[in-house]
Amino acid sequence: MTPDSPFPWFDPLLAKLRAHLASEPFVRDAAHDLGHILRVARLARELAAEEAASVEVCVAAALLHDLVYRPKNHPESPLTARLAADLVPQWCRETLGLADKADAIAAAVATHSWSGGQAPGSLEAAVLQDADRLEALGAIGIARVFATGASFGAGLWHPEDPWGEARDLDDKAWSLDHFERKLLKLAAGMTTAAGRRRAESRQRTMTAYLDALREELDPDGR
Repeated sequence: MTPDSPFPWFDPLLAKLRAHLASEPFVRDAAHDLGHILRVARLARELAAEEAASVEVCVAAALLHDLVYRPKNHPESPLTARLAADLVPQWCRETLGLADKADAIAAAVATHSWSGGQAPGSLEAAVLQDADRLEALGAIGIARVFATGASFGAGLWHPEDPWGEARDLDDKAWSLDHFERKLLKLAAGMTTAAGRRRAESRQRTMTAYLDALREELDPDGR
């Protein structure tokens, strides 16, 4: 999504969001920066239009879905969606044109995360959840998983058993393990038809990458 928008609240909200990100106590990894937020907003806008959901609610929720950031190895990381949702009503009250949509936006933000494990309670919440998960798939998803792992010191893959054939998967230690533990499960969990269509394409990109990586790591097929 580009910064120009038909919504009068978009530019003021984006300006406030930029200032918020610059003042946070934790330095965000490259997978959860402003670029990620704007890409999720673009995806949410597309999905909302296709699913006949409220585009305004979906885009605003996408802009606010990562208001609270914790590194992935931080104990509060699974709580960030709920913590962000708690801040949303105030942000909406302070943004002209969003006060009457605060509850719907907060509800969408509260259930968007994988680690939270909550089912979306509205079409707009489903759109946001799918948009955020699409960002974890495809070429962008591949870049993001290794960026996230690098941020807390994870290795690319286990040097002796990269595919976890004789060990337990540990995606806090090895980034490649995250594909099997989470990423390859996302497409099956999409809740909108528009999200599923995009997820299938992005998953093919991801599996093609893994096939190529397997060939490079073990060209003799041992």
